[in-house]
Amino acid sequence: MLNYINKVKVDKLLCVGDELDAPQIAAFNRGTSVEFEGSLQRHIIGLKGLLKEFREALGRSKPFIMQRSNHTQRIEKYISKHAPAFNSIDAIKIENLLGYKNKTLDITYNRSLTEVTKNVLMGHGDEGRLYNGAADTALGLALRTGKNFICGHTHRAGLKYQSFGYSGNLSNLFGMEVGHLCDPKSDGMKYTKGYANWQAGFGILYEHNGSLKPEVITFNKDGSFMADGELWK
Repeated sequence: MLNYINKVKVDKLLCVGDELDAPQIAAFNRGTSVEFEGSLQRHIIGLKGLLKEFREALGRSKPFIMQRSNHTQRIEKYISKHAPAFNSIDAIKIENLLGYKNKTLDITYNRSLTEVTKNVLMGHGDEGRLYNGAADTALGLALRTGKNFICGHTHRAGLKYQSFGYSGNLSNLFGMEVGHLCDPKSDGMKYTKGYANWQAGFGILYEHNGSLKPEVITFNKDGSFMADGELWK
């Protein structure tokens, strides 16, 4: 995927969030050994290194946008609930703690729905109802907002349309869910027991003179994928 971003010279890079899992401070791990294992800093360092690779593949001058998400937001919720005196300290705000404002990463962190291009909103996906079917959550948010919608949160990959109008005068809205980039064999995925209805992949949004074409790219078992008529591996 890094090779694809670098060689195709994409115009901007959008991330729907969940860039950091932060299980150490999840509510379901409160009071367990996970909360006290002391690994959160190591996870943050690993995230910064990964995002640096994406920034280098994208290039220094192009927009890199990160959307707020429930997993990363665990940091601020944990502080607000268990150490509220620290809420006013800028250094532990997500965009500062994770280094998004530094020149190395230069990532724009959005805390609300973002119009990434005309009539296309990006959210995390937890802003509305969660559905079981791929793309249903995104389409639900598209219908709710009246704009095309791109999101994650479900860890599924899919694309659906809804048409409006009559007598042949129709307009479309789409909802696109971009899949996930998790390693299914990692320790963090053990809780799924290998049965998660998730699809690894990402989304591409083509734009030309006001016309839009969303596309969902899914990975093969060996990590390769087909995009722009070429096999990337």
